[in-house]
Amino acid sequence: MADIRSLSNATSLRDGNVLRRVRQLGSARDGLGEWRLQRRTALALIPLGLYFVASMLRLATADQSTAAAWLASPVPALLTILFVVTLLAHAAVGLRSVLMDYVHTHARLVAAELLVRGAVVLLAGASVLAVLKLFLGR
Repeated sequence: MADIRSLSNATSLRDGNVLRRVRQLGSARDGLGEWRLQRRTALALIPLGLYFVASMLRLATADQSTAAAWLASPVPALLTILFVVTLLAHAAVGLRSVLMDYVHTHARLVAAELLVRGAVVLLAGASVLAVLKLFLGR
C-alpha cells in the first residue's frame, strides 16, 4: 500500500512540474483565433488562387502592354490585391505557428516573429503599391 501512495505522490509531483513548465510557454487564448484565420485564408485562397493561375496562364503568351492593360482593369486589380494580401496573411500565420513549435528561446522567437512580420508588411506594401501604380497609371 505504501508503494502505491509513493507512486501516486511521484506522479502528482511530476505532473505538477510539467504543468508549471507548460504554463511558462504562453497563453492558450490566441490559438483558436490563429486557427480560424488560417482556415479562412485557406478557403479564400482557393477561388483567388484558381483565378490568379487561370489569368497567368491566359497572359503567359501576351506581351507586357497587354498584361499591364489587364491589371489596369478594376476587377483584376482588386482580385490580385486580395490574392496577394490573403496569401501573405496565410503565410504569416503558418510561419508563426512553425516558429512557436520549433524556436524555444524567447529572444530568438521574438526576433524571428519580428522578421516574419516585417517581411510580410514589406512584401504586401510593395505588391499593393505595384498593382495600384499600374491601375492608377492608366
